[in-house]
Amino acid sequence: MLMAIEPSVTPPTSTRSASLSRRTLLQTTLAACVGWLGGTTHAAAAAQEGAASSRSALRVLTAWQQGETAYAGIWSPGVQLRGIALPARAHGLLPVPAAAGLPGAQALVLARRPGEYLLRMDLHRQRALRWHPLEDDRYLAGHACASLDGTTFFTTETDGETGAGLVVERHWASLEKQREFASHGIGPHALLTLPNDHLLVANGGILNLPETGRHKLNIGRMAPNLSVLEPTTGEHIQGWSLDDPYLSLRHLARSADGTVAVAMQAEHPDPTARQHAPALALWRDGQLKTVDWHGGQAPPGWDGYAGDVCCTHGRFWISAPRAGWMVSWSVRGDDQQLIPLAGVGALSGQGPRLFAAGEAAALWLPADAAAPTSHRLSTAWDNHAMVLPPTALRS
Repeated sequence: MLMAIEPSVTPPTSTRSASLSRRTLLQTTLAACVGWLGGTTHAAAAAQEGAASSRSALRVLTAWQQGETAYAGIWSPGVQLRGIALPARAHGLLPVPAAAGLPGAQALVLARRPGEYLLRMDLHRQRALRWHPLEDDRYLAGHACASLDGTTFFTTETDGETGAGLVVERHWASLEKQREFASHGIGPHALLTLPNDHLLVANGGILNLPETGRHKLNIGRMAPNLSVLEPTTGEHIQGWSLDDPYLSLRHLARSADGTVAVAMQAEHPDPTARQHAPALALWRDGQLKTVDWHGGQAPPGWDGYAGDVCCTHGRFWISAPRAGWMVSWSVRGDDQQLIPLAGVGALSGQGPRLFAAGEAAALWLPADAAAPTSHRLSTAWDNHAMVLPPTALRS
């Protein structure tokens, strides 16, 4: 039985969208009561996890789709994938920092754009702690970041009435909105907190609204930009745009030297233009510049779609799920390297470690390994995941 740990542990059902069928809602409710993919009990899965703990300390927070039901939860080698059933697909995942003042190890799960729910979950017990339906005429873009002091968090959202991009500051415990301000662009996606407490926001330039689902409403009128905002006042400090307006700025990763990688998705109507589009731009020394492909030509299969980005060992990595490989550059944008992995989407870099999930296998390169370790995946994941610290799931 699902314990009522806090108010709002029941997943929200949308009254603003017809995207969830009655059958899907029923499946979501039943799966939420079980709390596990495939109906494994909590006790059995905990025993599985304990038995596997001696084999691997690898724990990855991720989201996936199984049939008509979406899930978010934890994967570990040799352990059945376990998670919480969701009302709709998730996108971004964010561990709750200790500064939030909440007990135990928790994480935030964000609905995929145009998203209508937030979830705060217990990582150790795989339980929903609080569901929060989005406020009227506000829709999530799928990403969040903690404030510099960790006491609140920021989400990227869209105003459903005007289509304007927003940054919203929220409370960790209640998930409720404290205030909002303009992102200074359309379709804000990823954002991160800079060491000077400013926010860096990737305004992707693409307008999506719930009544039209994932349909892109403004191709041909895109104006993506990278903006620095002051989080207390919402002031727009500075912004940068690329010469090509069809390059949607999507995901962000920051290196130790302060360079920020921007993973891009090309929206050119011409397939040839998408094939020649860059995958990455670098923001450093007050400039935003694209990174050229080695030899001036993209690797085979590239169609302009970068799924994720991370930084590890002084290198930026992007995934290309449609092309079936991941590629990296130095933080200066040179020394291009490529690793094949079918359907690779989710990437996670922590210090010198790299994790990558493909459609049927995951690669793990810890600091002390000379070559990646491959693990079989029974289910393809969504585009984001996060390797959890070894202490994250200790009770």
